Amino acid sequence: MRGAPGGESEDGGAEAQRAAQVLEKSKTRASADAAGERAWASERQAVVDIGSNSVRLVIYDGPRRAPAQIWNEKALCGLGRDIGPDGRLDPMAVDYALATIRRFRGLLNEHGDPPSRVIATSAVREASDGKAFVEAVEKLGFKVSVVDGGEEAQLAALGVISCEPGAAGIVGDMGGGSLELVAVKDGAVGDNASLAIGPLRLIQQSGGKIGMAADQINKALDSLPWLNKGGYQSLYSVGGAWRAIGRIHMLKRRYPLSVLHHYEFSRADALSVCDLVAKQTPRSLQEISGIPRRRLDTLPFAALVLRSVLERTGVKSVMISAGGIREGLLYRDLSDEERAIDPLLAGARFCADKHSPEPDFGDAVAALIAPLFADQSPAAARVVRAASILVDIGAFSQPDLRAKQAFDTAVSAQLYGLSHGERVSIALALFVRHEGRRPTSADYAEMLGLLSPEDQDRATRLGLAMRFAADLAPKAPGAFAGCTLTRAGGKIEFKAPKERQALMGELPRKRLEALAAAFDAQAIEVYY
Repeated sequence: MRGAPGGESEDGGAEAQRAAQVLEKSKTRASADAAGERAWASERQAVVDIGSNSVRLVIYDGPRRAPAQIWNEKALCGLGRDIGPDGRLDPMAVDYALATIRRFRGLLNEHGDPPSRVIATSAVREASDGKAFVEAVEKLGFKVSVVDGGEEAQLAALGVISCEPGAAGIVGDMGGGSLELVAVKDGAVGDNASLAIGPLRLIQQSGGKIGMAADQINKALDSLPWLNKGGYQSLYSVGGAWRAIGRIHMLKRRYPLSVLHHYEFSRADALSVCDLVAKQTPRSLQEISGIPRRRLDTLPFAALVLRSVLERTGVKSVMISAGGIREGLLYRDLSDEERAIDPLLAGARFCADKHSPEPDFGDAVAALIAPLFADQSPAAARVVRAASILVDIGAFSQPDLRAKQAFDTAVSAQLYGLSHGERVSIALALFVRHEGRRPTSADYAEMLGLLSPEDQDRATRLGLAMRFAADLAPKAPGAFAGCTLTRAGGKIEFKAPKERQALMGELPRKRLEALAAAFDAQAIEVYY
């Protein structure tokens, strides 16, 4: 239904004024957020992590607040696996590690020698020849920082906080030689400790007999009375062994979304999978896809430690975190202003900058449609904002596949600071933005099952709002100047200057009507 130019009631005028104020605030906020999220240019940087079990190179690109891994390579060198009676590192492991690091040096040279941090943890810091090993690494052109147990714990916690700003509970970083445990709340690090009960250490000390490792684990945990305080909501699981246990649980329940970050399962489920893994032989674990062969003998010991930590802390759930010591290194170097940036929005913006023909279009869409969702919680508003920023990430795909490509990109993108449900909500909204309806294929059914019917409805309305905006003025953010989109009194009202009226052709009008129908409302147009 079209309203006469300038024709509106007194109540309608007041509503329009409020809508204009909301729109102006949205634009101001969007502009400020965009400036903040882009204030620090994308930077390629790297971390070489020399652990007790693995030696890893991660190269990052993207915003400093939400760096994306563009290369992640590890070699299971086992530096802490066969330390001799004299405390020296195994010579074969040293040769393997140095050959791996030599390769990493060459790769970084090919990348233009980006800023790189190199750290070594428990195996190197405790070995009698650790200093000699560090000197050999530094001859390859690296400056090595050997972190102590306390620093390692702090970095692991900061890595989790960088990806989960609201993290509250216990961070557990299971390395090959040690376990770091840290209490976190509201972005702050609390009680923490580093314990020598990594699976490689336990294997060595128990002679590979898992039944003999329990006493060592309990003795170590007995030294941390703060673990028994209770009240911890989640255990944030870091480190390859515990992530592998999370992967096993994911496969066991046939979880439809194969993104480990923020994968959450209950305490009861965690105890169950720990019992399952602790009883397995390396041969039986080998049948599970995605588990590196050289990690197989460590998993039962890692599971035994995880079970003991769960029993001590009383946490209600386990959450797998992509953040760890490497991400903690990067986060530690940020200013307070950079840390305050929302990693979800920074990551979404980086993705949009890479995939959208007009990256600023998402901010214009966000500002226009925000008043429709003004009654939602701050958490839901973040999802609206992130989805709007990503509104055009399917633009360069083959037209018939844009909806699928946008959905798949949102599901698989390196986005942090969001739950799996929020990730699927964004993906669903982007699908609807292109197709005007939810996907009906069975390929999507299980993934959409992660959302409640109400969540699916909200994502659908969000997708239809983005669809209207995207078809009203494709890739033209300036066209929304002076326009408002509001919801009140059973009406969805689009208001625009007279000179914009020509943009409202048959296609965008259909989109506006579909959007209004999703809200059980009537579509109204007003031009002034």
